[in-house]
Amino acid sequence: MNIFHSILESVGTYLPPQIVTTREILDGCVRPVRVPLERLTGIRSRHFAREDEFAIDLASNAITDCLKHSRIRANQFDLLISANISRWDGPSRVGYEPSTAIALKQLMGFDKAIAFDISNACASMWTAVYVADAFIQSGAVRSALVVSGEYISHLTRTAQLEMEGYLDPQLASLTLGDAGVAVAMCASPRRGEGFTNFDMYTLGHYSRLCIAKPSDQPHGGAVMHTDAVKVTAAIVPHAAAHAVHVLKQTGQHVNDVQHIIPHQTSRLTIRGAIEEIAKQFQTDCTDQMIDNLELRGNTASTTHFLAFRDNIDNGRIRTGDKLLFAISGSGQTSGTAVYNCNDLPDRIRRTSENGHGHSTNGHAAETGSEFNPDESVSVAMSTPFRFESIATAVPHNGERADTLSMLLQAAKDSIALADIDQSTIELLISTGVYRSEFLTEPALAALLAGDLELNADQAATDPVKTFAFDLLNGSIGFLNACHLICEMGRAGRIERAMVVASEIENNADVDGQPTLGITEMASAAILSESEDGETGFHAFRFDHYPQFQDQYKVFANIENKIGKPFLEHSIASDWKHTLIPSIKQSVDQFLSDQSLETESIDWWLPPQTCDEFLRCLADTLGISQDRMIVGKDRGPDAFTSSTPLAMLAAGVFGDGEQRNGDRRAQPTTGDLGLIVNIGSGMQVACALYRF
Repeated sequence: MNIFHSILESVGTYLPPQIVTTREILDGCVRPVRVPLERLTGIRSRHFAREDEFAIDLASNAITDCLKHSRIRANQFDLLISANISRWDGPSRVGYEPSTAIALKQLMGFDKAIAFDISNACASMWTAVYVADAFIQSGAVRSALVVSGEYISHLTRTAQLEMEGYLDPQLASLTLGDAGVAVAMCASPRRGEGFTNFDMYTLGHYSRLCIAKPSDQPHGGAVMHTDAVKVTAAIVPHAAAHAVHVLKQTGQHVNDVQHIIPHQTSRLTIRGAIEEIAKQFQTDCTDQMIDNLELRGNTASTTHFLAFRDNIDNGRIRTGDKLLFAISGSGQTSGTAVYNCNDLPDRIRRTSENGHGHSTNGHAAETGSEFNPDESVSVAMSTPFRFESIATAVPHNGERADTLSMLLQAAKDSIALADIDQSTIELLISTGVYRSEFLTEPALAALLAGDLELNADQAATDPVKTFAFDLLNGSIGFLNACHLICEMGRAGRIERAMVVASEIENNADVDGQPTLGITEMASAAILSESEDGETGFHAFRFDHYPQFQDQYKVFANIENKIGKPFLEHSIASDWKHTLIPSIKQSVDQFLSDQSLETESIDWWLPPQTCDEFLRCLADTLGISQDRMIVGKDRGPDAFTSSTPLAMLAAGVFGDGEQRNGDRRAQPTTGDLGLIVNIGSGMQVACALYRF
């Protein structure tokens, strides 16, 4: 079978109508900030969302524009990833559950798409594109849509209230602008176009140079503290060196590239990186550099694709052009993507010139076989990934739960149990939803990579690297991450990965605010390619039941009205039981897809929650509870750690557990297990695992 590169089949953008100048931003600071910000950054103005616009609105508007230029309908997409850092979906309200992707799936009609969020600071959108590219390359999906709605102007407003002067770590917040971007992706029907080189990695040593979280001041809101000098010192040499390495490794010269698009932060930083690249090739790259900072500002995860679309619209980027995207983001993420343009620039300009506001949306036959929605997609794992080790961690001796402390302990124990060289971990994914200090940037995985010293400061030319990011999708997120790892392996990107989860009760020390009823704990699992080709994951299924979506909503209120941020939620008390018929529906369909019967499953690994739910689930599925594997230390709800706990209870990595004083029966080699989990959205996830 011919393997083609994935292409950007369409790109859509949305810029809110309000325009604010740099002069107005500086004039709005409570204390004078005497710095020539416009001259240093190149930013004259940026777009701010209206009072009634938030992150999800920016995202949905960008999707609408993207579909206008796409040959793929919303209900034909197989994968939907939301990648915005900011999840501000209401006044001082930060969404936690359901994930933004699930909310957009229901809102915009992505009926059959697997949906989850990815968070990786300003590299979030590129991280999602990298993941989508792997899913397309592996054959798991035919098409994907990646979207980001970055409502970040609220950080500017907080900075205007709090900044003490030009040396204040919130200075970078004065450069921000709001924007929405969406890109549609599919496999290219032609050789020579699409992503020809694509690599991303994390330098965890620099992970704490930019931190975003709620303000501790009475006015509330969120803040972003950035050590701009150290960030620039970290970004410029790594980004430039990696771009040079990728080009030289494939025998390309920078002069073969028509356009270079770096992360749009400031003109000084961009020019520094371009000069470093030019120096290595002994040439001048000035004319190849693209920046749209003057009228856009820094729009976080959307900057590259906003600049891409701007320069399609103005006629600079044309069909057949080769682009080099220099990727960077807090954490510290670096990367390079080399992209050969398909016919998208011509199609977008033709649509704009026609002035109808429509393209060939949904009519791929008009332009040949560029996208076939009826083409089958294989979901079987050609080389299964198996668990090598699993470890858990809980707060010590009654101490207040701390996310990173628990994660670090679980990760170290998992590495020790696997008895591996930790430098061989090529991918690190964190799936925890509720974390200490309501941290939003950088990714927890990047912080953990730094704390573990996991390939934390590798040279751009070093073949040993680790890529770290967060995947967020409620309690389903862990299985989403396992699926992602399998597809990354099938695409030839990795051989070993770690997925971690951690949860705390953010309201545990907030008087008068109810807790969520989740178990405070962390887990870490190492997965690698199966040596025997049988042990491990063999298939996945993710279903969404939107008719129940309003039964489970959680967001953070960061107005600081009670002196600290806290979680508010609207969760139906019986939501889990409401989903039991849906679980049976998903399980029955999954087994049918795999040509299996209920009796074919030796062991069932259900959500690790209360006994009453598990009894009802067993009755509905028509199975004996003796075939259910349940951990004794699961607490009220193991949430994102449900699957790790169930696997530990299975005795795969130890002697199993006791139940009613007797040794529990355990899976033996070759037994088939069905992992089931449920989560907000409402969602049901199934996975087939061979012990």
